[in-house]
Amino acid sequence: MEDSNVILLDFRALLEAAPDGIAVVDERGRILVVNQQLSRLFGYQPAELVGQQVEVLVPPRLRSGHDQHRHNYGKSPTTRPMGMGLELLGLRKDGSEFPLEISLSPVRSGGQTFTIAIVRDSTERRHLQAEEQALRTFLDTEQERHRIGMDLHDGIMQDIYAVTLGLELAFEDVDADPPRAKDSVGHSIDQLHNVIRDIRSYIFDLRPRQFAGDLRQSLLDLGREFQENSAIRTEVYVPTELPAIEYAVGVAFYIITHEALSNTRKYAQAAAVVISLHLDEGLLCLEVHDDGLGFDTSIEFPDRHRGLRNMASRADVIDAEFEVESTRGEGTAIRVRARLV
Repeated sequence: MEDSNVILLDFRALLEAAPDGIAVVDERGRILVVNQQLSRLFGYQPAELVGQQVEVLVPPRLRSGHDQHRHNYGKSPTTRPMGMGLELLGLRKDGSEFPLEISLSPVRSGGQTFTIAIVRDSTERRHLQAEEQALRTFLDTEQERHRIGMDLHDGIMQDIYAVTLGLELAFEDVDADPPRAKDSVGHSIDQLHNVIRDIRSYIFDLRPRQFAGDLRQSLLDLGREFQENSAIRTEVYVPTELPAIEYAVGVAFYIITHEALSNTRKYAQAAAVVISLHLDEGLLCLEVHDDGLGFDTSIEFPDRHRGLRNMASRADVIDAEFEVESTRGEGTAIRVRARLV
């Protein structure tokens, strides 16, 4: 008995020495043990939590889903992070919510399986991630502005100068050689059409990335506008009805699609691009696939492909899977998968 008491005291000392919140939960989801760090994290006294269902620490709208995840975990318990790909939220006693990270570890004892949950408030980490993303976006925007300025100077301005020169030469031939003047004017008109197309493409790249909240309609509008501005055949396949989608997920999917289309216009030399959105076992899946030149994906997002890094960062913000598949001469596919709440 004395040895058991010593072991129990050592276990309690270990719990209280841990820098994170810790809870021990039985197979029915009942809280058996908590340390002071976890109690403070959620705003309770330890005695208020012991004996409660663990769902008391989960926002009401998420409890049914959490209960199902807990039962699924009980069928095959392993040591792993909880809710991979999901935004986990905790509920304090005062009703406020906060983001958190949870690691789970099963322990067998007396014929039962208990789960040790290690809980950490991730508010500060998410703030740092948001600041890092904002800084990265700012730097990428400045680099993109510089690139566009160079393209305008070296590309469009040179083309306009060539058109002007052609029209001046045609003007000189109007009286002396009318047929030649007519051909020169026709050639200049064709050049102007190309300049207009290029300018419209730049406008597509530079227009404000505004998302109104309707992902289906936004993708349809994006595809239509891209085809009009780029002359690249664009098909969009989106379900008529979509479930509720978090605003942050909608924004990320919209911006990733816009970035993927911009990359297609700049680099792919594609004749067609397909945008598709579908649901797959609780996942919202986006694919943007072109039939262009493709590239070597073994080169990790070179400077030429800054847009790919931007897309990957956007996917990371919403804990979504991001995949790039490309083969030289066979086009490129951008895929994003995010779990629906």
